[in-house]
Amino acid sequence: MQQPTIKWFDDYKFVACVRSSSPSDAESMIKAAIDGGFRVFEISLNTPQAFKLIESYSKKDSLLIGAGTVSDGEAAQKAINAGASFISSNYTDRDVINVARHNDTFVIQGVSTPTEASTAHHYGADCVKFFPAAFIGGTDYLRAMRDNLPFVKFVAEGSIDPVNAFEYLKYCIGVFFDKTLYDRHLVRQNNWAEITERAKRLTQKLESSLKVAR
Repeated sequence: MQQPTIKWFDDYKFVACVRSSSPSDAESMIKAAIDGGFRVFEISLNTPQAFKLIESYSKKDSLLIGAGTVSDGEAAQKAINAGASFISSNYTDRDVINVARHNDTFVIQGVSTPTEASTAHHYGADCVKFFPAAFIGGTDYLRAMRDNLPFVKFVAEGSIDPVNAFEYLKYCIGVFFDKTLYDRHLVRQNNWAEITERAKRLTQKLESSLKVAR
């Protein structure tokens, strides 16, 4: 397991999922979340010029940039070549895992059942993504899975919001924000200031909760 990458998740816990049909909007989404305190990003390969964005932002020491929606080994290799520090899929693909491990790159694979989680772990996934979280049982289901698979590290994605995020973090090393951070109406209106404010509220709340926990 790549300790430097896992430490980013341990330290920052929140991941901004960037996906857009517009490269310029995607870049604005990244910048807005950075201004709001986010430091970990998953850039979906469904986004035009995704590899260019990964290459550009992965050069910034203050950020951890990964590739999301990685569909196969070839896409994984391209993302790694562009500078992705982690590879993420919403399902499990053995070729993706093999390419990531061959390149010493942290890999997250999507699961929705205990069998899938165990299989992904045994294939070599560093972490599994409980997805789509809200639609397959939420935190109660995740807690039951985690209790029976203590050797597996989880993250969660799928309708994670500012309220339930902290419940998920009881069982995960990180949570992924998509539409609850990047509301499509705000993006269409180029209201990046409001997205920054949403990000700030989230990161400030996280910081406060971590201080209390310590």
